[in-house]
Amino acid sequence: MHKQIMAAVVFMTVMIMTIAAPCAVFGKEFSDVPITASYYKAVDRLSNDGVIQGRGDGVFGPSDNTTRAEFCAFLARANNFSETYTAVTLPFTDVKSGNWAESYISYCYSNGYVNGMSADTFSPSSNITCEQAVKMVVCASGVGDESLSNVGPKWYSGYLNVAKKYNLLDGVEVEVSKPATRAFVAQVVYNSMLVSGEDKTTVGDHAVDVGGNNSGKGTSSITSTGNTTASTGYEPEEIWEPSQEDAVWKYYQYYGEDYEQYMKEDEDSQTYTTPDSSSDDEDDIISSYVPKGSSDGILIAIDPGHNYNGVDTGATGNGLREQDITYYIAEKLKPELERNGFNVIMTRNSIKDNVSNESVSASLNRRAEIANRSGADLFVSIHCNAGGGTGIETYYCTGSETSKTFASFIQKNVVSEIGLRNRGVKSARYAVLRNTNMPALLLETAFIDTASDAAVLGDPDRQQAYAEAIAKGICEYMGVEYK
Repeated sequence: MHKQIMAAVVFMTVMIMTIAAPCAVFGKEFSDVPITASYYKAVDRLSNDGVIQGRGDGVFGPSDNTTRAEFCAFLARANNFSETYTAVTLPFTDVKSGNWAESYISYCYSNGYVNGMSADTFSPSSNITCEQAVKMVVCASGVGDESLSNVGPKWYSGYLNVAKKYNLLDGVEVEVSKPATRAFVAQVVYNSMLVSGEDKTTVGDHAVDVGGNNSGKGTSSITSTGNTTASTGYEPEEIWEPSQEDAVWKYYQYYGEDYEQYMKEDEDSQTYTTPDSSSDDEDDIISSYVPKGSSDGILIAIDPGHNYNGVDTGATGNGLREQDITYYIAEKLKPELERNGFNVIMTRNSIKDNVSNESVSASLNRRAEIANRSGADLFVSIHCNAGGGTGIETYYCTGSETSKTFASFIQKNVVSEIGLRNRGVKSARYAVLRNTNMPALLLETAFIDTASDAAVLGDPDRQQAYAEAIAKGICEYMGVEYK
């Protein structure tokens, strides 16, 4: 009898362990994911399918950040990744052979879900941002090509628009440039397994291809080994060099959310606000101007264009960021002006300042507001150009002859000092120009995405030269001898 009881106990124990074993790996109830959590269903489903696991000790860590390598693992598992997959050679020098995530990154890269932070870096241990995660999910869902036709002011704009269209953002809030939490990641990966909220997936075949491709593989063709023979070339996750000739980007970054209104007004009035060159000779404008002859009490507002991060960030190119270069020049300009008797205020007082992260329009309007409320006499907004050109150009507000004269003095001095191509003085109704109450200009120092121009922008000595040239132009405009 004793042996029978012991046998029964052993049998029951084995049965319980057999039944419970899968639950120990998949479908585990996490103490920090209550059933009332908005992401509960996503976490439950993904943990059941082996796509995502907990942190240990019965917790999931929904507020923890996710690295780019970890996200590739989640995305690969959600899209038919097999342990028999043979990794292809990656171009990324920071993904070493034998790295735990090498196969996952290779799988996602080969299938066109991900690119890199540059041509040869992937940054596997960096936290993935919300917009990067959305971009990868969009590409994995087979609609990456569609996003390329959805233009916008940032590299990720098209991806966000397409993600909204296919309900890939249900239950999440995208905070641009912020790390994607594990709860966010779970939800967007789960959303990629759905079409219009209806679960169409089966275990082992997770990604729904809303783009009409096979097995959620984007536009890549897959060989029998699971490796791709071709992949779609999407933009790198954070490297986006906008075209200055792209009207949507150009108008948006200077007009904010109102750009459509001003573009329509231009069409209605048949007035194009950014002509290639000034209709009047700049030398004639300068020679006929009568300067005020004093810097006493004159307040100049210097606006280092764009925000350090968040919304209203600038163009990038050749390893440089516009928002950094504009500040470097502005901080060198300030003491030049003060030495010559001017008072100075800055819209950004440190390189990491954001004027406003509420929206692009709020950022632009706040700059003009700072100048207006301070009673500034002159306003100088410093920017970098982009779009594959070269040279220097200065904008003034359409219809303001005073600002046109001011811009002419700055353009002449900067071109003379820096030596790049003179692209002229031009008119526009950009937000920082039309909303300021004083003579205002927007200086495009050089093209950040042209190597020769970028070499000038990135040189501290040339940044100092820009500052001195701007200061000389202001002194000449005011009739003050430059010291």
